[in-house]
Amino acid sequence: MIEQRLTTLRKKIRLNGKHVIDTLLSNHFANICVICGSTEDLTKEHVIPKWVFENNPKGYFSTEINGINQKYSKTTIPTCSECNSYILSALERYLEIIFRQIELDENYFDDADIEKIILWLEFIDYKFQVLNFRRKLKKPKDSKFIPFLADIPISIMQKMDASPHKIFSNLRNALKKLSIKSKANKVISLVIYITTNKSYHFFHKTNEFIFIELPKHQIAFFYFINQNFNSKKEASIAAKKLIKKVY
Repeated sequence: MIEQRLTTLRKKIRLNGKHVIDTLLSNHFANICVICGSTEDLTKEHVIPKWVFENNPKGYFSTEINGINQKYSKTTIPTCSECNSYILSALERYLEIIFRQIELDENYFDDADIEKIILWLEFIDYKFQVLNFRRKLKKPKDSKFIPFLADIPISIMQKMDASPHKIFSNLRNALKKLSIKSKANKVISLVIYITTNKSYHFFHKTNEFIFIELPKHQIAFFYFINQNFNSKKEASIAAKKLIKKVY
């Protein structure tokens, strides 16, 4: 069942991806499904699934450029009911089941499931890119505010060293990644850990890496979105350096 739904996803993106990105570029706040472009039966898709942050209403993340906190529970983007419930929810339910069943000290995910985990993490990166493209820069706490910056999307302010064209291209490529069936060439870029931490942790750098820790399942993932490695060991060393900076 999950394979059939992922096939539907890939077809939707290949057919409508250009329309989705072109629409978002012309109107950052367009009320469309950010996956297939539909304007019918729109729902709110959580950027981080509720089961991941254990539906904690107090959980939040902070934007780097102005330090404003945003709760996970209120961080959503528009998707149609089919993309949300039929496809994304099915992928998440599938992964939640295998996360619950796996015992990493005894066995490991098979290649097909690893590729689904990668797809899921790429989805989160794409959703954050869309979110940051739609969010305006707000007044930083206890800081001065320059009015003419108010309508500039967070994504552009985060990448002042990159041209808007590059940011638009990243968004386009992030959606295109979701239509690629095989993730075999990215398997080494995913580092999987056993964790005994009691709290949920997440950090992410758009188009570069994503770290997500699931204490309920005692699993953590570090995925290099656009970086390839020669070995798992090389990827693990690079991931540990970045994790150490955050912790």
